[in-house]
Amino acid sequence: MLVDINENKILKDDSFKKFFLSATLQDIKQNCKIFTGDFYLDSFNYFPISNNFKTFHYLFKKQDQNSLDHFYTDHFYKNLIDKKNDFKIIKNSYVLGSSPADNYFTNLIHFFPRIFFINEKKINLVIHRNLSNKFRTLINTICKMREIDITFSFIDDGFYKFENCLIPQFFNIKKSININKFFLDAVLPNVKAPEFKSKIYIRRDNADYRKIINESDLIEKLRKQGFEIINPQHFEILTQMKIFLNADLIISPYGSNLSNIIFCKPGTKIIEISPDFNNEYEKYISTRYKDISNMIGLNFLKVNADTVDTNKHSELAIKYINSDILHNSNYYKHLILKVSEIDKIINSL
Repeated sequence: MLVDINENKILKDDSFKKFFLSATLQDIKQNCKIFTGDFYLDSFNYFPISNNFKTFHYLFKKQDQNSLDHFYTDHFYKNLIDKKNDFKIIKNSYVLGSSPADNYFTNLIHFFPRIFFINEKKINLVIHRNLSNKFRTLINTICKMREIDITFSFIDDGFYKFENCLIPQFFNIKKSININKFFLDAVLPNVKAPEFKSKIYIRRDNADYRKIINESDLIEKLRKQGFEIINPQHFEILTQMKIFLNADLIISPYGSNLSNIIFCKPGTKIIEISPDFNNEYEKYISTRYKDISNMIGLNFLKVNADTVDTNKHSELAIKYINSDILHNSNYYKHLILKVSEIDKIINSL
């Protein structure tokens, strides 16, 4: 079976310390441990397993990730031993990784901050093939600014063997936000973006779920209140960030577009239109943007919406999400606002 190595052993035991590099952002006093050498890795969890079957749970479990207990079962270990010689090999690379389902929140909060701990000036960067072109452009842009010459290697679903490679740890959400803001706050003032009004409504009109069915009623009233109606998907990611930075009031259905609130000015008002999340596995996501708002000093208000079943789901959702969750969770349904809730939004402005 796999054996997990805790923080104390990594810090004190020379036999483990030699496998870790340490990079530090002095200005925000943030350290990053980077596992180096040979390891096995799957492209869903990005949970490295050393050649001698050691793991480092405290470094490589994402904060909102489900349990990784299955890695420590006899069944998993036997499968790994049986199949390890068949894994595709990738050499001499930095494993940044990305969400296999191309989830914007996961890419921005969990994967992206780790790019700022690259110290090499030329490197092969490993990402999942499903990562959007917009995110690839963002990575290229930031690396170019930092004078890092990168090439991409793409991984698909499954396990890989990495040889002479690097993989940085994951951070909790608060640290990830601090890292992103530290770099991008310096970049965003120089980003050119359309001049929108300070009050914006974020649409999800190209989404497969959590669209507001009676959105036209809400938009009609918001326009009378001087709101700009925006679909962030029409803009590159740095421009999206700048739009959120310039806003004083943002209304949006619950969704990954709201990840960009981490770039908002303190005091910005956020109104989230959200369904009730009633399942235990939804507990964390139910307060995701409220928690972030509290971390960075935003004024947050949640407005409840009823849900409507949708028969259409994206290919990635069908591929990666358990079918029971996909059909039962309010996360994967459309929304409908009662007139009283629309009035509640308008009256709260």
